[in-house]
Amino acid sequence: MPHYRRNQYDCLRDISLDKDTFSISYDEMTKITEAKCRDMEKGGFKVFKIDIDVEELSDWCDRQGVGIDPEARTRFALMKLKAMLSITDQ
Repeated sequence: MPHYRRNQYDCLRDISLDKDTFSISYDEMTKITEAKCRDMEKGGFKVFKIDIDVEELSDWCDRQGVGIDPEARTRFALMKLKAMLSITDQ
C-alpha cells in the first residue's frame, strides 16, 4: 500500500493528473488507507506499507513518459515493493 509523507501531500496533489482524488485531507486519506489495510489483512493478505517520496515518483514518471495518475503510482509502488523484497530475500 503506498504511503505518502505528510510534508509532500500537497505537492503530490499539485502534480497528479487526478487532483480530485486528493481533495481530502492527509489525515482523512491516512484513515481510509489504514482501514483498507486492516480489511485486507483480515482477508488474509500480507500488506506492505511502501514509503513514496513524491520527488522520486515524479522523476520516475518523467523517465517512463507517463503522467502521475493512479496507474503510475501503483506501478511505482510495486517496483519499490519488488526492490524491497529482493533486498530482504538475500
